[in-house]
Amino acid sequence: MKKTAVVVGAGLGGLSTAIRLQHAGWQVTVLEKNHQVGGRCRTVQQDEFVFDAGPTLLLMPDVLHSLFRSVGRELDDYLELLRCRPNYRLTFGDGSRLDVSSDMDSMSDQLDAIEPGSGDSLRRYLADAGYKYRVARKRFVERNFRHWSEFLTLQNLYFMQKTHTLRNLDSHVRSYFRDPRLALAFTFQTMYLGLAPHDAPSVYSLLPYTEMVEGIWHPRGGMGRISEVLLDLATELGAAVETSVEVSRVTSQGRRVTGVETLDGRLVAGDVLVMNADLPYAYRHLLPGDRSRRSVRRLNKLDYGSSAFLLYLGLDRRYPDLVHHNAFLSTDPTENFDAIFRRKELPVDPSIYVCAAGRTDPSMAPVEKDALYVLVPVSALNGNIRWERDAGAFRDRILDKLESSGLSDLREHIVSERVFTPEDFATTYNTARGNAFGISHGFWQIGYMRPGNKASELDNLYFVGASTVPGGGVPMVVIGSKLVAERVREDA
Repeated sequence: MKKTAVVVGAGLGGLSTAIRLQHAGWQVTVLEKNHQVGGRCRTVQQDEFVFDAGPTLLLMPDVLHSLFRSVGRELDDYLELLRCRPNYRLTFGDGSRLDVSSDMDSMSDQLDAIEPGSGDSLRRYLADAGYKYRVARKRFVERNFRHWSEFLTLQNLYFMQKTHTLRNLDSHVRSYFRDPRLALAFTFQTMYLGLAPHDAPSVYSLLPYTEMVEGIWHPRGGMGRISEVLLDLATELGAAVETSVEVSRVTSQGRRVTGVETLDGRLVAGDVLVMNADLPYAYRHLLPGDRSRRSVRRLNKLDYGSSAFLLYLGLDRRYPDLVHHNAFLSTDPTENFDAIFRRKELPVDPSIYVCAAGRTDPSMAPVEKDALYVLVPVSALNGNIRWERDAGAFRDRILDKLESSGLSDLREHIVSERVFTPEDFATTYNTARGNAFGISHGFWQIGYMRPGNKASELDNLYFVGASTVPGGGVPMVVIGSKLVAERVREDA
């Protein structure tokens, strides 16, 4: 008889793990509480407009290609990836712009116009970032660490020193670029890791490297198509995926999980359990109390990073100055970061990301209309912000800034609108404190220091997703499924 595995949650991590285990000979059942698979990586139909619900861009597409090839399939047979050109457009607080692209000649010309000589600095910066990227993936990201002794080897310590892991990203970038606008252009990405640039390890210079060297990609039909084709592949291989089934608790006997109980009282048994529900939520609400208390105490000390305030805006017109990905950055970035990560209050002059996916993919919006996904990084739920009171005024602050930044009369052209706050992240996805990107990715929460993908209290319980190793983001979570499947097979 086949060994059985139960996967709680049909996000990218859960579906990818189901694919790997089913292919390896397990019989897998996936239980998803929402009516739609994908977790945060799904599409939302709103009137005549289509929006990505969470992530809006794909980096490191080789990770998805590798997943499909590992089970004898080709991603291109399931999904069409479109390259975004330019990668994105930055509008700085003073109104100046930078179109970030993979065209090094164009980038050099733009950077030299801002800071003479910075085109050459960019090439040196990318060479260093490429080295960090290759080392990080090989030595730290795509490996399981079962003990400190496997993580802190002499070789790994050498590479940590070689990649200046303990140096903060802001200082690292400013050693290449003096103009504060360029320093911001190569560091603002850490907001989506739950970090301010001056708190982020310099290894995160690999983010702009992946963007410029490997490109930014969009699946035709939206990011939710990734989840849909993973569902197709999982069921094609024989896995059972059930939606609208909420797990209420994990059942166990001794040190072993025996299965899960659903909200309607059904028991689903399995030889192993893979938890794709957010790790802090699982420990607090699903695991047996006597097994989770010590871990909950550790979880209380974690940095839960940041969340996001989202607007899904359907417009009856298009704004020609928008490209697929746009960022309108704060006039005072330090103040913006401090408001989010230190004072944990709403920023007065927020940085705003706007995705107009219809520029690359006409299926996302009707002709001559636009579907704008607007994301503003904010702090995770902490008691300082009361969203039922503050959401309306903050929405107006965002629209004011967009209108003054070139989207004139934006309010007059909104024909469809939806607001999504950190409280919605908490209720829809069961994320701890409504975080949007998993727990923070600071130095003490990466590698072996991040919550592990195997429970210490129960022998056959595993975790996959943004709050466990190797971290958040589409490629990291898919890599995480590879690490989990490897541990399950080894233990079995």
